[in-house]
Amino acid sequence: MKEGRIFLYVSPNVIIPIMFLVLVLTALGVHYSILTNTTWFGDFFQGSATEAVEMATETEAAAPVADAMAPAVEAAAPAATEAAPAE
Repeated sequence: MKEGRIFLYVSPNVIIPIMFLVLVLTALGVHYSILTNTTWFGDFFQGSATEAVEMATETEAAAPVADAMAPAVEAAAPAATEAAPAE
């Protein structure tokens, strides 16, 4: 474990808070850059539901296709559940 040797030179009481601070600043920087460079991220935070409504209408439009396939599934089911022959 070569990475563990850093603690021979730098105290864990110093390096661990620094590493945590770098992690937090990186996460904040990524979120800030996404917020400033995209249009959908701000809309998401504001509660824009236009895409959710569009997805719901697409799902409702696809429902008749699923209902049309149901008889084929039901026809195949009895073959799998037939009782074993009596001895």
